Amino acid sequence: MNNEALQHWNNSLTGQSEGLSSTEDLFSTRRKAGVDSFQKNGFPGRRHEEWRYTSLKSLSEEGYPACLPHEGNLPEVDELITSSDIRIVLINGVFRKDLSDLTALPDEVRVEGFSDFRQRANTQEIENFDRMLPLSDHPFQSLGDALLDDGLVVTAIGNTDARIHILHAYDGTDTSGSAHITGMIHLEGGARLEILEEFRSQGQVMGNTRWGIHVGDECTLSRQRILRPGCDVVFHGSRVEVGKAGLFQDLIAGSGSRLVRNEIHVSLNGAGGHTDLFGGYVSDGDEVVDHHTTIEHAVADCTSREIYRGVLGGKSRGAFTGMIHVHQDAQRTDAKQSNDAILLSRNSEMNTRPRLEIYADDVKCTHGATVGELDEGALFYLRSRGVSLEEARRMMVRAFTAEVFGEIENEGLREQIIEQLQAAMPASECVT
Repeated sequence: MNNEALQHWNNSLTGQSEGLSSTEDLFSTRRKAGVDSFQKNGFPGRRHEEWRYTSLKSLSEEGYPACLPHEGNLPEVDELITSSDIRIVLINGVFRKDLSDLTALPDEVRVEGFSDFRQRANTQEIENFDRMLPLSDHPFQSLGDALLDDGLVVTAIGNTDARIHILHAYDGTDTSGSAHITGMIHLEGGARLEILEEFRSQGQVMGNTRWGIHVGDECTLSRQRILRPGCDVVFHGSRVEVGKAGLFQDLIAGSGSRLVRNEIHVSLNGAGGHTDLFGGYVSDGDEVVDHHTTIEHAVADCTSREIYRGVLGGKSRGAFTGMIHVHQDAQRTDAKQSNDAILLSRNSEMNTRPRLEIYADDVKCTHGATVGELDEGALFYLRSRGVSLEEARRMMVRAFTAEVFGEIENEGLREQIIEQLQAAMPASECVT
């Protein structure tokens, strides 16, 4: 990014951050640290190892630095088929209680906007926030700190089971810009939550969302993240702590976004903890989809499973960087990781970097990656049975992604996601 574009970001960031800090709360110091960090480091270039496959040059365009206005409309798309009876709506990063439906919220579950939370938070809650989302020189984390305003805080304590649909809507119809959202989820006492997180966007918009998540002992959090077609630039980062016998499951799926960077860091801190990380996507044109994951096996007797699969066409680029870190005391770890991609165009590209760091002796860890085209023999077989080329390709892509989406219990939602991905499939240049 050139100096002029970076200066535009810095000037906009300083003014907006100072405006937020003019309202008294306990986060003014953190906003200042975020501004300082971004002004010092800016956006990384391709020479930065962690960003070598994801160019951020497009963020130099003038529209992105300004925050989107609080008012906005919901982009009109087909409603997701959900089993959730609790609906939470955020528009341009602002929690809209008037558009949300919390009537079915159990007594054990509390939902509030981050704007309200930061006005009433006590010292202990601030310390928990700082632990779950520590300061860093990460560009999007710095932006999130500098522009710390609204978002969502979900707390579930006790023997409860709830399904929640969180809808993020970004409206850049009248003006381009960005929205910076901070969220916290805290589960204790055996609580179980299922969260469907949906992203809709229209116009030139950057959505910067980050979560700090605590899954306490014997708690379960299952999260499904769906990026609907039309999203422009999406950064989604999560830091997750999993306690004893805790379970964290995450799925991200999407198509039709110009730039997606998904980062997730899971720490298995209690014996018997487990995490599943799944991802599936289709890209075309000059789209970029980058998944960046870290799983920390910090203690003994924990397990993890990780599967990401992508289908790329046009000049699109995919990237996967997955780290499994097994600490010295993490004996009897069982970790599996795989990343697979199908290229439908000679100009598409996939870069994959599975990584293992193992400092314990008694472990079972596997990782693997494949990149290739659709099997021509299988396509020929299907076509010889009277199946059209396009339908044959769809059938093979469905089979390819089955392991990613197979565990979605809501059959209607599962089919809707698969249909969205299949609709985004470009014409193949690799087969005839």
